[in-house]
Amino acid sequence: MSEGTRFCDWCSRPIRGEAETIIPFSASGARPNSYRHKKGDPECQPRRDPGMLRPRGR
Repeated sequence: MSEGTRFCDWCSRPIRGEAETIIPFSASGARPNSYRHKKGDPECQPRRDPGMLRPRGR
């Protein structure tokens, strides 16, 4: 990946094109902005929860 590539905070995939900027609350401004794919972008798929892959039960 090239330097400056933005990754989606929701799916952890690289963002190509436009992105929604999420500005965190930080009084000092020390926390960096996060990014997400635009709503409805087919490249953004939800993260898979590793706990969902394990069988549950006794």
